[in-house]
Amino acid sequence: MNISDLSGCNLIGLASSLSILIAQDLNEEEIGILSAFFSALGDNLALILASPLSSSKECTKTQKNEQPNCTN
Repeated sequence: MNISDLSGCNLIGLASSLSILIAQDLNEEEIGILSAFFSALGDNLALILASPLSSSKECTKTQKNEQPNCTN
């Protein structure tokens, strides 16, 4: 199973199930810390994706015009 093969509904269900399983044996402070950690992790992954260095795909002329970060 590849995570990119899951539908939006499946991803929401997976996230909900994992959240419930993780939170079961934690107190409010621990849940808050994990919540902040996973938010920071997600934000950093988004920044890495958005950075010009992560653009390793080859681009067509049209894509280069539309996406300045596109490299060849």
